[in-house]
Amino acid sequence: MVGRTAELHAIHTALVATEQGASAAISITGEPGIGKTSLLREAALRAAARGFQVVDGRGTEFEHEIPYAVVIDALDDPLGSLHHAELEALGRDSLAELGRLLPSLRAWAAPLTTALQIERHRCHRAVRSVLHRLAARRPVLLVLDDVQWADHASVEVIAHLLRHRSPHLMLLLAYRRSQLPDIATAALSRAAYDHALTALELGALSLDETAELVHDAGLDDSELAQLHQQCGGNPFYLQELARSLRRSPSRMPGHIGDTDPAGVPAAILAALAQEIRALSPNARHLLRAAALIGSSVELDLAVEISELTEPQARSAADEVVRAGIVHESATPGQLVFRHPIVRLAVYEGAGYGWRTQAHRRAAAALTRRGAALSVRAHHWEYCGAVGDEQAIGLLTDAGAAAAPRAPVAAARWFRAALRLLTDDAPAERRLSLTLSLADALTATGRLGECSEVLRRALELIPADAVMDRTGVMTRIALTEQGLGNALEGRRLLTAALSLTPPGSLAAGSLQLELAKNHLMMRNWEEAARVTRQVRRSAQTCDDRRLYLAATAASAYMGTLQCGDSLVQAAAHLDEATAALDALTDTEVAPALLDGLTNVVYAEVSLERFTNAAAHAARGIRLSRDTGHGRHLVELQHLRALAFLMQGRLEAGLSAAASAAESALLLDNSPMVALTEATRCWLLMLLGRTTDSLASGALAVRVNAQAPNALFAWHAPLVHGAALIEAGRYRHGRRELLTVDGGHELQQIFPTTMPYFYRFLVDSELALGRIDAAEQTTRHVEDIVRAMPTLRMRDGDARYCRARIQLACGDIRAAVASAEQSVAAYEAAGTPVDAARARLLLGHALSDSGDAPAAERAFDSALGTAEMCGATRLAERARLGLHRLGGRQAPRHRNRSRAATGRLGDLTERQSEIVARVVLGRTNRQISEELYVSEKTVEAHLTRLYTKLGVSSRTELAAVASDSWSTFSGGTPSD
Repeated sequence: MVGRTAELHAIHTALVATEQGASAAISITGEPGIGKTSLLREAALRAAARGFQVVDGRGTEFEHEIPYAVVIDALDDPLGSLHHAELEALGRDSLAELGRLLPSLRAWAAPLTTALQIERHRCHRAVRSVLHRLAARRPVLLVLDDVQWADHASVEVIAHLLRHRSPHLMLLLAYRRSQLPDIATAALSRAAYDHALTALELGALSLDETAELVHDAGLDDSELAQLHQQCGGNPFYLQELARSLRRSPSRMPGHIGDTDPAGVPAAILAALAQEIRALSPNARHLLRAAALIGSSVELDLAVEISELTEPQARSAADEVVRAGIVHESATPGQLVFRHPIVRLAVYEGAGYGWRTQAHRRAAAALTRRGAALSVRAHHWEYCGAVGDEQAIGLLTDAGAAAAPRAPVAAARWFRAALRLLTDDAPAERRLSLTLSLADALTATGRLGECSEVLRRALELIPADAVMDRTGVMTRIALTEQGLGNALEGRRLLTAALSLTPPGSLAAGSLQLELAKNHLMMRNWEEAARVTRQVRRSAQTCDDRRLYLAATAASAYMGTLQCGDSLVQAAAHLDEATAALDALTDTEVAPALLDGLTNVVYAEVSLERFTNAAAHAARGIRLSRDTGHGRHLVELQHLRALAFLMQGRLEAGLSAAASAAESALLLDNSPMVALTEATRCWLLMLLGRTTDSLASGALAVRVNAQAPNALFAWHAPLVHGAALIEAGRYRHGRRELLTVDGGHELQQIFPTTMPYFYRFLVDSELALGRIDAAEQTTRHVEDIVRAMPTLRMRDGDARYCRARIQLACGDIRAAVASAEQSVAAYEAAGTPVDAARARLLLGHALSDSGDAPAAERAFDSALGTAEMCGATRLAERARLGLHRLGGRQAPRHRNRSRAATGRLGDLTERQSEIVARVVLGRTNRQISEELYVSEKTVEAHLTRLYTKLGVSSRTELAAVASDSWSTFSGGTPSD
């Protein structure tokens, strides 16, 4: 390698780290010909020499619509070469999923069931699982070249691998940044932001490096300087022009020429064209057929497309290999082009007419070989003519086959089929294809395009087909609402409603959609009014399905307010649940999936978490069974929330991860923010602080893209609570108080507020703002008085009051309030919150002098936290027990406002250091965690001793522990 010392060093460092159990990802970018592929090749050689298993694949310029082409290129041969026992070790579930993707594993494929487009992350997980298991045996280097040409489905897999790293696995990606599709740019940008990806940009070679690269071209210094200047130090251009000069020494280019659309200079293409023209006609014919297939070519297939005789083909193959335009692959019977630019030059030089006929021959040859629909569709797209029924049929079938797992490719095939329809094609056929295209676009989150396509579909429906027209109008409305255009959504729903017979199921369903539209506009009272109206209408006309749907919606809408509304919501929920549970699956899905989802929303809000988890599971199953995925992400997320409240944290994290993956694939910013925020909170409870805060920060960033979404407050609230839980009180407090675009926290659903106010109280106390904490606590108590049946919210209010009482030294009252909080949380079935309240109770009992009772409280909190996997709470419970055991005698605490205020006045850096002193960190450990010197830590501690009136680390830790809520948060640091 010439001129790539720094890049090779970075790759070497990553390989060493991967060997030692880390994960790594490096991207290599640069203009065409700059040496990306050569660097990948060198990295692969070095990795193999270190014992890595090297797995490689690449995107190709003319086949980027074939689903999972890059993944297949990378994994098909390595996995196909494994013995049966080795494959078994990779996991049958993963193999069953990949068997539908990789030709070599087709025998392992599970029977095809109804698959939802937004759950294609199952395939992504299968790829990661297989790589993870391979890497557990020996380190794996996954090399992917020309990612700018990777198909959309493969890019989704790459994005998944970057988000979910595996130990002993290293990714090495190369691409041209200017040609990278948006989805790949977003995935790589996020990975770089999260420090999961190291970016290397290759620059031009120097004059000395150029001399080393083309030393055998026989150029004098003047010619070398001219060549370097004209080629801009680009290695491939230098080598190609040097190759041309060796053939024609007198032809030094005066100017390298303008670039073509692919960014390749004209002089380079001219040199390649000259090289190709020097070949015999048969050799050129074979090369063109090969270029039609791909960068890596099966020789037999190229021969069949070229229509050469066997002797002609053998001679032509020898000639093109001898000329160095292609070279033999490690796979027998395959040839590989010297460079993608060489393939481009051959393909472009073939001529449109020849290419069209050759694509038709390729499609026929691939059909005889039983090739995948997507591979054949690629050729039919290029050779099909208007009215070509064979092409239309195959493209339609390819779209239907690709839709569940590669909807971008499906959309391409459906568009191609639509283009080939004649003007007089039946409207029904055109409508069917148009709606299929809209489905595929919805699955990829391309809602703007989807709205346009649906509007075209509406034009195809006769005016008297009212049901069909209103159905499409409703879809357009929902699509517009997904784009944030609530007013346009309302206009369309109102127009659809005007076409629908009053009192019908269709009219009622549209009115319920209008109620949701009001909810989006935060007009809660109008949403509830419309829902009640539909319910009364359904009751009058004795329509059971509509009545159930309206009752479920009314239950959900009622939970958004306090007082009598909550009581009525509970009654409606009882009625809806009883009716829903009496229905068979066939009666529920798909017609009542919307109602089922509203039931789960209401159950979560009304603290019926066991029922919520069960009904969410049923809804998820029915969504999959019927192929109706509209509510899938919501149901997965609601299930995660139910698990969280039940203390099933790992199960909740798994459900939240599935919801987040589905939302990402839909490119649905509000749902991505919602689900990532819930992941943030689960990760924090599980003790994975770094991952939690990263997920929370991502949720807030994504949330900013849709600030008017219905649940736009969820991400900043959760992130703020997580920051407070991690001890970053100032930052967390700011996040909580600036929710909802700068409005006060009171703008959030009242049933939601007590949970998050609890953390606001923690932060106010930690910052010495007792008056503010008291004001917040009173507000919580006012809210909770209006919802007396919700025990978890009652626990929140009593927890806040106990915190204030303990901070002010009213120990006896704090004990009583904490006991009431524990009882309320236990009655609500929220064990993690109960453990948190027991932790508070333990501290209050300890301060009261009742060490045995305090020990029992700490021990109970520890047991519950360990059972739920709530690592942070468990650590605090152990710390409480440890401190309790170390005391010589009971002592009371009566914190003065002055002492609390002194701790609240600490700088951010001082707070970070004190937090770590409380946790028992040494100066060296603190310096490593904060990236400062030990002397800096010592200097800060000296100033802290003076500021707080203590003389040792032990006293400092004791003062901080007494004054800060170590049982509910951390220490104020930001």
